[in-house]
Amino acid sequence: MATIHDVARKAGVSSATVSHVINNSRFVSPETRARVVEAIDALRYRRDGVARSLRRARTSTIGVVISDITNPFFSDLVRGIEDRIYGREEGFNLILCNTDEDATRERMYLDVLQERRVEGLIIVPAGDNEDCLNELVMSGLPVVFADRTVEGVEADTVLVDNVDGTFRLTQHLVGLGHRRIGVLQSERAATSVAERILGWRYALEGARIGADAALVTKGGRTIEDARQAGLSLLDDPGRPTAVLCTNNIMTLGMIQAIADLGLRCPDDIAVVGFDDFPWATAFSPRLTALAQPAYAMGTEAVDLLFARIAQGSLGRAVRRVLKGSLIVRASCGAMAGLRRTA
Repeated sequence: MATIHDVARKAGVSSATVSHVINNSRFVSPETRARVVEAIDALRYRRDGVARSLRRARTSTIGVVISDITNPFFSDLVRGIEDRIYGREEGFNLILCNTDEDATRERMYLDVLQERRVEGLIIVPAGDNEDCLNELVMSGLPVVFADRTVEGVEADTVLVDNVDGTFRLTQHLVGLGHRRIGVLQSERAATSVAERILGWRYALEGARIGADAALVTKGGRTIEDARQAGLSLLDDPGRPTAVLCTNNIMTLGMIQAIADLGLRCPDDIAVVGFDDFPWATAFSPRLTALAQPAYAMGTEAVDLLFARIAQGSLGRAVRRVLKGSLIVRASCGAMAGLRRTA
């Protein structure tokens, strides 16, 4: 790999002159600049970004830690983060890490990102790393949590209103006449999961319907886990008439379980999902869902992070809560009800 000294020798100038050309830090005559640029191109010289960033005491790098890159929600979140970062004038880059909801892997990535001297972190916390995350925040490193909070850690956060989302989904099912509404719950150490169960409970209590804990089933973390849990929930004479799935992985598993049992949706079992995704309209019937503003959460997280970087101190933590959108399609039975009414 060519060095700055190789470029200087080929151009017949000093290393300092090459540095001035690269960094545009001092006037260099057009003829000399042209020779240096020609030598750079000929030798395919690339600056040592790490060494340069250390000299500047800046890396212009943001670390992004998410929990599951295969989940379309987090893909949209990262897209929002990426577009916002590259749309800024500061010239920042990002390093993306995927934890697979594993706290040990999360700690490892946090260590790596600190070694890389990132200037800020956007984290979807996996859970069980409160002490580590609190140390990061207290050290003065700008940190923004996305999608979830961490108990005992005061950091800037951008969330969707999970309680409101499942409240509205459940209320919609109640309005369609459902009284036995089950929940297929993701088994994750995330605050968002507990909040979604709370919204379901509030809606049933508001309708004076008892929230039966037996109708809440943990669906693990994978589509196959969710399918198995769905089979268990539905293969019972006292099964619910409708199921609320707490994320799109749970929704996919539930749809498979319904097909495996030879049931029909929504005639035998209605389904609604927390989180919409691109192929939701490809299902038959089309899926009723609470669409999360994942892309907007990503852009909002970047704005919070750069505001924290510019502030240069801990300050008071900022919390932004975005609303989801209820999208009514056929899987809840609403379309069939409308046809019967007509």
